[in-house]
Amino acid sequence: MFYLFALLAGMALALQAPINASLARDMGGVSVFAAFFSFLVGTLCLFVLSRVFHQMGSDTLKLLSHQEWWKFIGGLLGSFVVFTTIIGAPKIGLAPMLVFLLVGQLCMGLFLDSIGAFGLAQKTISLSKLLGLMLVISGIVVFFYRDIFK
Repeated sequence: MFYLFALLAGMALALQAPINASLARDMGGVSVFAAFFSFLVGTLCLFVLSRVFHQMGSDTLKLLSHQEWWKFIGGLLGSFVVFTTIIGAPKIGLAPMLVFLLVGQLCMGLFLDSIGAFGLAQKTISLSKLLGLMLVISGIVVFFYRDIFK
């Protein structure tokens, strides 16, 4: 089930970028507002879901004040991704932007898994993982430079 959710999230990211870019374009090119509005709608949705599934009680809110500062940068990173897709998709195209997002995710994921960052189970970087990453990068070269293979 989690693999299906990951696949659907990837599809959602591909949809989100041109939708937000279209909003920014139609709002006079104000990319930051489009990103803000995207997060506002998402925040409201998550608020409703947290209430529906009873996951936001007073005890949960009290725990927020006991967290280390760096645990709150997820939203900052998310806003960077959304903003980047809004300004990037119209300039370089949706597919190239998503390819670079994917490669960035794979490289960082491989590194974070290898050190067991943020409480993740530590997983060694194996030869098969490196070969898989090289295969993806090779596919990207073919994707972008397909004309040289004619």
